[in-house]
Amino acid sequence: MELEKFLEIAKGIDKKKKEKKEETEKLQKFFERFHLLNRAYLDKETFERAQESVFSMAEAIANTIRYLDEEIARLRNKGRKQPFENVALGEMQKVQHRNGMLIKEYLSDLSK
Repeated sequence: MELEKFLEIAKGIDKKKKEKKEETEKLQKFFERFHLLNRAYLDKETFERAQESVFSMAEAIANTIRYLDEEIARLRNKGRKQPFENVALGEMQKVQHRNGMLIKEYLSDLSK
């Protein structure tokens, strides 16, 4: 899965952050874009704490994506949904799709 590959890359950047300052800056910009997209699911306090290290940023991204996956699965499996739950499910699915596109874009930029 791309999420696991993303976490491995972040670990590598974190270990060699002095040598890979450019990659660290790219990840930080990516994290800021990710936060803007996921403001409803990634609070400001967690966002600010995660900026302390590369791996903590990657973990925050991964945890947010996992949370959305779990919530989407929970709402899909729920038998009778309230109208607001259908709206929430649709919004979560859109955000999750965009998250996947962001990660693919980030990984393709790194491989260039």
